Amino acid sequence: YRFKKDGQRHHLIINEATLEDAGRYALRTSGGQALAELIVQEKKLEVYQSIADLTVGSKDQAVFKCEVSDENVRGVWLKNGKELVPDGRIKVSHIGR
Repeated sequence: YRFKKDGQRHHLIINEATLEDAGRYALRTSGGQALAELIVQEKKLEVYQSIADLTVGSKDQAVFKCEVSDENVRGVWLKNGKELVPDGRIKVSHIGR
């Protein structure tokens, strides 16, 4: 949170609001108080490029790629419903635009 006072105006600044920031906010002064509610809507994520089926030879490298609309979203890769853990053979990368 960041606070700013500009003359008679008081500002509460929330950069990159998240769902946890939603709630009722108040400013109390010696002369009274002001109330407001912050509603944070989840950003709809679009998949620009979905992962595709691959066929590779034994010992060849297989690379799955997926491109989404928000570069700050972290993905979790799964194999047969179980989360993949990166190791010496399996690499996971996240590249923002």
